[in-house]
Amino acid sequence: MSLIRGSRPYAGRNWFSLLAALGFLKTGTDAVAQNQAAANTTGDASTASTLDKLPVELTLGPLTLHPRVDASFTADDNILFTTKPVADTIWKFQPALQAVMGDDASLIVYRDQNTSMNVFGLTPGSLIVQPPEAWPGKLLVVDYSPRFVFYDAHSENNSIDEFAHLSMLWPVSRLILGFQQTYELQTGTIIEASRLGTTETIATTLALAYQFGEKTSLESDFHRIGLNYDQAGLTGYTEYNTEDWLNYQLTPDLPVSVGVLAGYDEVGDNQDQTYEQVRARVRYIFTQKMAFDASVGGELRQYENGKGDTFSPVFSLAAAYRPAERTTLSLTGYRQQSASIINGYNYASTGASLGLQQGITDRFTADVSVGYYVLDYTSVVSNVPSRADDYYTARLSLDVKILRHLNGQVYYNLISIQSSGGGDREDNQIGVNLTWGY
Repeated sequence: MSLIRGSRPYAGRNWFSLLAALGFLKTGTDAVAQNQAAANTTGDASTASTLDKLPVELTLGPLTLHPRVDASFTADDNILFTTKPVADTIWKFQPALQAVMGDDASLIVYRDQNTSMNVFGLTPGSLIVQPPEAWPGKLLVVDYSPRFVFYDAHSENNSIDEFAHLSMLWPVSRLILGFQQTYELQTGTIIEASRLGTTETIATTLALAYQFGEKTSLESDFHRIGLNYDQAGLTGYTEYNTEDWLNYQLTPDLPVSVGVLAGYDEVGDNQDQTYEQVRARVRYIFTQKMAFDASVGGELRQYENGKGDTFSPVFSLAAAYRPAERTTLSLTGYRQQSASIINGYNYASTGASLGLQQGITDRFTADVSVGYYVLDYTSVVSNVPSRADDYYTARLSLDVKILRHLNGQVYYNLISIQSSGGGDREDNQIGVNLTWGY
């Protein structure tokens, strides 16, 4: 679970990861944007269900250990996401080990209480607008998990993926410091390119927040993310960005903020870009009934190759509402501009999703979500036509607590694309997932 999460840590191409992080695909890790997130969702053991506090802990010196194992089976009717579908069945096995030093109890309580209402994240920027007595203690979390992927009919696509995460949270008086380092190497469907490929993601986040008084605070984050692809014709990139927010507490439950964000996209091929954003943000949490985090603003972007500056609106929204004890409604939305994986393009990504989580009994929970997303591609070089892709998504799942530390899930995923340039495509997945966590 990521402890450090900013507003734009994976700006650039991770629009599908953003959907995952905000609830549509129900995963807690930041995956790669173009990977087929629906296929990756149930295979990533780092998103295992809540770990219970055990009477007897596994320890190694000052470290508390949490082993996990995730196993899944998926029937996929279009593994390459092309106009000529290729079907296969996919098996995934992912052992994992998390080591925690510090306030492990607060980390577990946070997981238990934020399964469906996790809008803000356990970050310096989110904690700084809360009273210091609500802050957790110092935390160091190290998490590593290899994932073994096997295809029944197309064994040439078998892979061993790797996920490694290091997170630190350090509250000191009025100051909260945070750090996160992530390394991910995974093979999956790159939807924009309609092919399988291996993606390497290396991301770093430095964060700090300072409370000037009871009502005023400042948060500042720096992010670096590098994406590399093993497929010819796909454009990797490195992005550096920073964001700074000044917060003011209108009421104890309603902080408002004004923020300045800036970044540099190192794309190559004379396509490097810089951008600046100004945003206004409001956050609200009312006990366990309702929470939201919304920001809106504008972005000015400049291009190294002499293309004229562009201006576009940007916004983000994450909201959750619990009308009854076992019922949670979630709404997410965003708009941002990014460099594209396809050479010579940028795209503006705009999307929204609506989800319903309904507890049936103490052991069974049903989830339903639908979404719509559009990628508007614009040329950053001459003689390249523009295009647009419309994405329609749906997910149904049933989760069951089999034993105290063993959870199961049955799910169905649908992704449908209507493209003016790449042809219409559709992918259906049915799967079963088992997760054991100690």
